[in-house]
Amino acid sequence: MRSISIQKAGDLPPAAKAAVEQISITASAPEPSIPKSREEVAGNLAAFLDRRAEEVRDVSKEIDTAIDEGCDYVRHHCMRVVSAGSV
Repeated sequence: MRSISIQKAGDLPPAAKAAVEQISITASAPEPSIPKSREEVAGNLAAFLDRRAEEVRDVSKEIDTAIDEGCDYVRHHCMRVVSAGSV
């Protein structure tokens, strides 16, 4: 990801303006090397997927817990409303 900072030379004091007008700096992160073989591509993909799996490891537990809590709520609160309405 690139980060760019721009400041107009005209907004600088005259001495700084003269110096800056002659300078242009570009810096960026090195591009990742291109894999040379299918095995390297597979290894890179497996490593990426392993990192991703680690990041989302607890998500399914959280989803299961939320679903269980929602079902319990409906069972205990909404069923009473249905039962009371049919009385």
